[in-house]
Amino acid sequence: MAQAVTPPPLPSRTPKAHAPKPTAAPRPRPKSTAILSPTDLRSFKRLGLGGRYGLAVSGVGRGQRVQRTGTFASGIAWSTSKVPIALAVMAAGQGEAERADMAQALMASDNAAATRMWQSLGSAEQAAAATDAQLAAAGDTVTHTESQAVAGGGYTPFGQTVWSLADQTRFAAGMACLPGADRVLSFMGQVVPAQRWGLGATGYDAQFKGGWGPGTEPGASGGWLDRQMGLIRVKGKPLAVSIAAADGSHETSTRALTTIARWLVSHADVSRLPSRPAC
Repeated sequence: MAQAVTPPPLPSRTPKAHAPKPTAAPRPRPKSTAILSPTDLRSFKRLGLGGRYGLAVSGVGRGQRVQRTGTFASGIAWSTSKVPIALAVMAAGQGEAERADMAQALMASDNAAATRMWQSLGSAEQAAAATDAQLAAAGDTVTHTESQAVAGGGYTPFGQTVWSLADQTRFAAGMACLPGADRVLSFMGQVVPAQRWGLGATGYDAQFKGGWGPGTEPGASGGWLDRQMGLIRVKGKPLAVSIAAADGSHETSTRALTTIARWLVSHADVSRLPSRPAC
């Protein structure tokens, strides 16, 4: 009789080890390009200034990110509107003929000199269109220059242009890239001592233009508005800046502008900004 054979035990099934699924490495967080941090913005709100006040800032060049803070966002331009008019004069080939008026309009805010520049551009509508072209060329495609004397004969039409701080900063940032800007900025760097508040009172190199008058809205008086726009170099890096204070008087508003400008140069992080305009 054949001997029974016991079959060998079946091998136990061991689950196959699976390699862990690869996980994507965390993406590095992009470095912030902000000039003012959230902490800075909270600090600005604690300045304790009277009335309404605001600030907009960016690097210099076309397409720069603009940061704005404060309770004042937009209002009439007053004499800051003389800057794009001066660029329009340069673009029209009238720079030499209007050199003396340009110097007076930008360095001393002379309204008669600015009016002569304006008139050299043609009719009021033509002058406004030429000025708008310079605004747009620098990066502000929103603002349109006022051509009518909406505040009466005692005020220039272009001074009643509504210009937001953010759009004005875009213009200031891009104007350095425009033909003829060197001369305009040169005059803006020689503002008379009696008008060197705000950006002119920080101890840093600045090219700026101020504007001021009794009102914040076109054709309406009441209250007081002081504002400035321009370029200021902090730690070797240029910033485009617009600041404004709508307080009860020229004296208190200009004092507020100086407080804002000094606050800005002490808080601005310029470490990631180029040392030359990004044109």
